Amino acid sequence: RTGILTVSDRCSQGQAEDTSGRNLEEIVNSKKLINGLVAIRQCVPDDAELIKRTLVSWSDVEKLDLILTTGGTGFSARDVTPEATRAVIMKEAPGITIAIIQKSLSVTPMAMLSRLVCGIRSQTLIINLPGSRKGAQECFEFASPAIPHAVDQLQERKAKTDKLHGLISQSGPSASAKFHGCQCTVEEPPNTTVASRPRHSPYPLISVAEAQAIVTDLCTELDTELVPFQVAGGRILAEDVYASDALPPFPASIKDGYAVIASDGDGPRQVVDAIPAGSNPAQQVKPGQCARISTGAPVPEPCDAV
Repeated sequence: RTGILTVSDRCSQGQAEDTSGRNLEEIVNSKKLINGLVAIRQCVPDDAELIKRTLVSWSDVEKLDLILTTGGTGFSARDVTPEATRAVIMKEAPGITIAIIQKSLSVTPMAMLSRLVCGIRSQTLIINLPGSRKGAQECFEFASPAIPHAVDQLQERKAKTDKLHGLISQSGPSASAKFHGCQCTVEEPPNTTVASRPRHSPYPLISVAEAQAIVTDLCTELDTELVPFQVAGGRILAEDVYASDALPPFPASIKDGYAVIASDGDGPRQVVDAIPAGSNPAQQVKPGQCARISTGAPVPEPCDAV
């Protein structure tokens, strides 16, 4: 269960749209990064006391697993989200903070101006994110691989944490990087050593009709558009286009082999010609005969198979 807290004077007063908070909600609910569900989303002004009260309520009363704040992490006088967060957390999580800032610096040098704080209150993980839609999404993506395991530890889900630790110890340090962060409901991690793999598939078996229904539900029909062929590069044709003249203008072989008369059936044949691409057959093939032929070469008459 996730809470998203947007900290912005303008958004809380209705002077601006909360695009960052809405985008984070869509990402969490899509379950592409973590297996989460947004239980609460709220917007508050840049007021330290109000931020603190909200974080305490969501952690102690609502018992959320994860709180994402967006906004108020910069250098402006009203940017107080890190101070409010630090005042309510019981433990800091500097590793998450360092990872976010380190990866953000590879995107923009302005990331060095971020003062975000990450930490723990009771059994709730709190992560500060920037206020911009793009910055909040990128930073959430940077932190997402560690969030499922952090939540499992906070909620004392020992079975899940032991499995991940076992995977890391068996496969070496790189295993943690390979372990995806979506925290799907499959109990066994799919990528592990051969001897430790489950004897039965951990994934539910569904019918072909159900699988087709899932694909159909997730697919949308694309609109068609008429454009000049000069700017049609990279596009997909809405319908087949047929040439007015066949190219090449002769029956060409699509493989290397022997041109034969199919009605001859099985059995040995006399090779009477060799036809490379770009040349014409030297003679007509008769029943019981064949011609060696290269890809792209014209098939001699009356041959009808290669």
